[in-house]
Amino acid sequence: MKLSPAPTRDLTAQNSGYPFVFHFGPFRFESEVEIPELRTSTGPGERLVTMRLGGVPAAIEGAESYGDFCQVAPTEYLLNIPGAARYYVCNGNEVRLEIAPNAHPSDVSTFLLGSVFGVLCHQNGLLPLHASTMESGGVVAAFLGDSGAGKSTLAACLQRRGHRIVSDDICLLQFDSDAVRVIPVAGWLKLWNQSLQYLGEIPNEQDRVYSKQDKYRLFLPVPGPDRPRLDRIVFLAKGPDSQAQPALQPLDQVEAIAGLMEMTYVCYVPILAGQQARVFQQCARVFQHAHAWRLTVPWGLDRMDSVLDLLERDIFNTIAQ
Repeated sequence: MKLSPAPTRDLTAQNSGYPFVFHFGPFRFESEVEIPELRTSTGPGERLVTMRLGGVPAAIEGAESYGDFCQVAPTEYLLNIPGAARYYVCNGNEVRLEIAPNAHPSDVSTFLLGSVFGVLCHQNGLLPLHASTMESGGVVAAFLGDSGAGKSTLAACLQRRGHRIVSDDICLLQFDSDAVRVIPVAGWLKLWNQSLQYLGEIPNEQDRVYSKQDKYRLFLPVPGPDRPRLDRIVFLAKGPDSQAQPALQPLDQVEAIAGLMEMTYVCYVPILAGQQARVFQQCARVFQHAHAWRLTVPWGLDRMDSVLDLLERDIFNTIAQ
């Protein structure tokens, strides 16, 4: 796998590089905090977001609580990660954070690039999905699943067969009059050490996703500016038998829309913010242009080749039947 050099991990506030400017998906960040993962990231930056230290409120008036550490309102979001940082997002264009003493840089930035980014998307009326997206022969397929479902590993294995990674972990959609398009977001894969070993890669300690997890970023070449048309939606499910054959099952529109709403990134945010109708309409629009399947895969990486063969034949149509 051809990789880009990983950036040195550091979070430095207000040094000679301030204000830092980063591009991530459709956003241009003007930030008081350096985000090492975004040093080489590119993008159009049509939506400006400011990011500054301090000014995080203790609570949001009238907000709904999600668990013990999160509050959500229609235009505000508050997240407290003990030992890492407190994050506040408002109006789709401002992020404030307070970094905990001795916080590990990876813990701080991972929540910025995950939950906070997802909230910014929702506050801007965009649809982020928990998915990895691949392109082959003009066909673009999004593979959706919860954390641990194998999205990134599948993407890495497909890339080894010559397919192109468009996005990983977060698939951000843009709706045109005649198509649904994928906005490239991440310049890396997030893989468990077991998957890295399967791929023949050596984990780099400075690229841990979280400081106490055996999961690492694998940096990719900087993606191009194109926003390819989405053709296929594939929901990942683990089969009960490690020796079973992988299987593809087409889904009807009702089941597909329900599944897509569940796989919306930080899906609790539009629910608590009263934006379910917007998300439902966007998910329904997806299936005006894309078809949906459920892919049942056996447990274990030793069956990966049979999974890839099935996808190349029935999803990407790159193997003659």
